[in-house]
Amino acid sequence: MKANLTEIFESVQGEGFYVGVRQLFIRFAGCNLNCYYCDTPKTAENCLDMTSGKILENPVSAEYVQKLINSSKVHSVCFTGGEPMLQAEFIASLNKTRPFYLETNMTLPEKARLLRFCDIVAGDMKVRESGVRNYDEILQKTVKCFKILRNTRKRRTFCKIVLPETFDAEEVINSSYEIKSFVFGFVLQPVFGCSVDKILMLQKRMIDFADTRIIPQVHKYLGVR
Repeated sequence: MKANLTEIFESVQGEGFYVGVRQLFIRFAGCNLNCYYCDTPKTAENCLDMTSGKILENPVSAEYVQKLINSSKVHSVCFTGGEPMLQAEFIASLNKTRPFYLETNMTLPEKARLLRFCDIVAGDMKVRESGVRNYDEILQKTVKCFKILRNTRKRRTFCKIVLPETFDAEEVINSSYEIKSFVFGFVLQPVFGCSVDKILMLQKRMIDFADTRIIPQVHKYLGVR
């Protein structure tokens, strides 16, 4: 089994409820969405393994990634992207010798079923202003994904909502309410330029039905990957 990756590296988690834990990051190439604020490449001929300094030709074998997982001394292995669910079969082929942490846009329910074994799921819920096409259809798929990968005693699932400069607070609240029973909490992640007062007001309303935290991208403040 092989996958197209852009980079492999160790760093600290900079987003969500698990900020600060050390992870081995496996970043996948390719995404099915087109959010305007995305800062990761869609394609890659090569993968940079920063743990060894090697430049690997894509696709990268599961055996190579498995060796890195087995030798790492980290809290968990973070599968990120791009969109890792596009290559869910690759993740499913790996042995879970460390906890698996999945970062996903939660729009591929047929692939989500293959990844129920993940220990932690950091799932996105896109807002209409993110620029994704066919937003209403995307939101329906997101709800399905959260239902499939819902929070359980064995799997910790939370929702991350990236908030651009403008967003419809009422729509965010209504959409969040649809998935509140599938997650242990929500993270509001502001994009640079977003109104702090507006986010604080949104949090105040959402904490009525769920643990809701405002957490920016901490790794960018630290200047790390």
